[in-house]
Amino acid sequence: MTPKKILLMAHDVTLAHLGRPLQLAEGLIADGHDVTLAASAESSRFLKNFPARVHTLAPTGKARFIDNLAKGRPVFDFDTLKRFTEEDEALLATLRPDLVIGDFRITLSISARRQQVPYATITNAYWSPAFTPRFVVPDLPMVHYLGVGISQFLFDLARPFAFAYHTRPMNTLRRHYGMPPLGHDLRRIYTDADLALFSDVPQIYGLPDGDLPGSTFLGPIGWSPDVPLPEWWNRLDPLRPLIYVTLGSSGDSKLLPNIIHQLGALDAQLVIATAGARLPADQPDVFAADYLPGDRLAACANLVICNGGSPTSAQAIAHGVPVVGIPGNLDQYLNMHYLEKCGLGLTVRNQDLAAGRLVSAARQVLDNPDFRSNAQRYAEIFRRYNPAARLANAIIQLCPT
Repeated sequence: MTPKKILLMAHDVTLAHLGRPLQLAEGLIADGHDVTLAASAESSRFLKNFPARVHTLAPTGKARFIDNLAKGRPVFDFDTLKRFTEEDEALLATLRPDLVIGDFRITLSISARRQQVPYATITNAYWSPAFTPRFVVPDLPMVHYLGVGISQFLFDLARPFAFAYHTRPMNTLRRHYGMPPLGHDLRRIYTDADLALFSDVPQIYGLPDGDLPGSTFLGPIGWSPDVPLPEWWNRLDPLRPLIYVTLGSSGDSKLLPNIIHQLGALDAQLVIATAGARLPADQPDVFAADYLPGDRLAACANLVICNGGSPTSAQAIAHGVPVVGIPGNLDQYLNMHYLEKCGLGLTVRNQDLAAGRLVSAARQVLDNPDFRSNAQRYAEIFRRYNPAARLANAIIQLCPT
């Protein structure tokens, strides 16, 4: 294949949206492509050794994004999306890439088409309208006041209207640029591209090998931050159980003290990636650092406890390790919905965590060998997928000349 000029745009409101393009970029560079990675300045600490060009994007408004997500508001308003689109178009006009690949840079569905650049989006298959998952009510404010049961009933009634409400800013922007709206299903907003690149395997969704129209399953795109090992690394006891805990860059760090307290009832070492959060005073069997090489920890863990997001849970399963997810937003609940269906882990809601039920869920996963054997079976499936090779085939599809 003739080398291409490829732009990867990481809308890094969370670290996951940086990690996937960064990992794919390494394979593209190795294949001889001319690669530029665009990300905000907040990601600069992870790009110091990146072997190609880096373009710094304007701030993504991470704090506002997370607050909007938690309160059930549209994550971006019209003015913010218009600013992203203008930034996209300026960069595309300057670089003139053969292909642009975005991760949650949803405005590329407008800007790339206007600049006549083929566009692929990195996402998860649970956002595809082709599937009909159970939409579990996320941790919206009403859950705190009404409880899960009533909130789920109201959520089931309101979700189609809520999805339509969340599509309004993007559909308004499309009309502003003379493009037809994408309808009222939020999933179309998140997956609209010339090709959707799923960081998944189809077997999770009950499909045989093969792709859906307009998409390709790359397999899980694994990435760990390139950070030095902490000074306590060699003090970990390989003969004792190890539980790896990370709530990710978007997780609620206020949950960590309760998590640590509950897991203290287990005879296990706790290794915690805090993403900068402060923990209680040093405790025996608790090892912490801001960021950790998750891939290495998953390889030696007996259990991974995370926010239920796709990157960390896939990292665990790739090593045959089951997960306990403590999700907050709909993306995380969707991911855990499919993992639970496959017997790969359990979900603990924030209300259950507050009620002290994390330790019982952790014991259930640790003591039931089916969770481990299921994770090992899916680890074998994961190994059949080479994201770099599958992306190379996708590039031929998008840029045949």
